[in-house]
Amino acid sequence: MVVKILASGSSGNSTYLKTSSFSCLIDVGISKKKIEEALNKVNDSLINIKYIFITHEHIDHIKGLLMVLKYSNAIIYLTKGTLEALLKNKNFYEYYNENDKRFIILEKKAKSYENIVLSNIIITPLNAYHDALEPVGYLFNDNDIRVCYLTDTGYVHQEVMNLINDCDCYIFETNHDPEILMNSNRPYLLKKRILSDYGHLSNADSIYALANLVGPKTRYIFCAHISAECNLREIIKMTYDRIFLKLGIDNSKINLVMTMPTDIEEVIL
Repeated sequence: MVVKILASGSSGNSTYLKTSSFSCLIDVGISKKKIEEALNKVNDSLINIKYIFITHEHIDHIKGLLMVLKYSNAIIYLTKGTLEALLKNKNFYEYYNENDKRFIILEKKAKSYENIVLSNIIITPLNAYHDALEPVGYLFNDNDIRVCYLTDTGYVHQEVMNLINDCDCYIFETNHDPEILMNSNRPYLLKKRILSDYGHLSNADSIYALANLVGPKTRYIFCAHISAECNLREIIKMTYDRIFLKLGIDNSKINLVMTMPTDIEEVIL
């Protein structure tokens, strides 16, 4: 499986996965042009993208959706809440028809979602906790190679933790350092929102969760959705080393990748 971060952060989010059966995107929060330029670098193109998995309706995750819909035949997976939020935008109606099988609503049973099975790939939607209508993350399982994508969540529920232990690769929100955030010029209500259970994971919260998730198979951790204003890579790395050392976890075989909005990182699993 090929994993490529096209963009990550409040200015836009999009991730490319090439599985053994198809190429797909998680979110399209950047322009169609930028997506095409990034895909070019892995010798792929938008026309080959078979599926797009949307996490939620915030603009930094769906900014390029209308143009991508216009120029690709990708099937869109999203929650009912996300769809309802998108339908508030009148421009979206041009590309949406309730009888169109291009839009697939994730099926929710009790507190979790049904798995999506596409060819030999199993995709598990994961409950996220964010100030959106029905946000999710995704777990991809391709012949026992597992990639977890979880950003834009204020905490990680134990039910989700149970589903995503010992993945080969984590694309995991590591958004902010609370001290930098509180000393920033951001409005108080925004700070309160970010720090809430429906905001964003701090460095420590993210890394404590990861420390309880990594296992023998884990090879990559992408620290994603890093705030350009309220975080520093050096702080993330120090927090990561401190927490793993404190908990006695050997991280010598794990590659820590700290993505910023201008980065384009690629790994092959």
